[in-house]
Amino acid sequence: AIEAIAARPAPPKDPDFLDVVIVGAGPAGFSASLMALSKRLSYATIEQDSLGGAVFQYPRGKVVMTQPAELAIVGKVKFRSTSKEDLLAFWQQAEKVSGVQIDYGRRMESIERVEGGFVVHTDKGEQHRTRNVLLAIGRRGTPRKLGVVGEQLPKVVYRLVDAEQYQGKKVLVVGGG
Repeated sequence: AIEAIAARPAPPKDPDFLDVVIVGAGPAGFSASLMALSKRLSYATIEQDSLGGAVFQYPRGKVVMTQPAELAIVGKVKFRSTSKEDLLAFWQQAEKVSGVQIDYGRRMESIERVEGGFVVHTDKGEQHRTRNVLLAIGRRGTPRKLGVVGEQLPKVVYRLVDAEQYQGKKVLVVGGG
């Protein structure tokens, strides 16, 4: 997607507009951010949680199946089967070495169409004016809550981090995501 954006005939540069806003820093969003940096596009990447997106939320020690890939700036990635932690450590090192910029703790609230492109609004009140928006939000995103009394209690969780902590305990699972 970033290669297609970079290949488009560019309108005259407008310092008020980024070339692209990338929403999400999971595998696809991180790769897109590296490609935007390598193509010298002006970009912003916003991520509501952490580098890795849904992969970050996988249970501790989960084996992640991947295939060899080429990442802009980083080069060949040869993982076939690795742990979640090793893959995240690799991405964190790639983020550090490449200098790619990701704005963490920001959730996209809305996208508004304006003349010349779009405005991406975040939950922090930020507004990114851009010619293109790349949604790399994956499948997990933000969990829907039920709006019931007690859902804010510490014993209520919205992701499984360590299955062993629930061994031998009574649990209630709501939803099948």
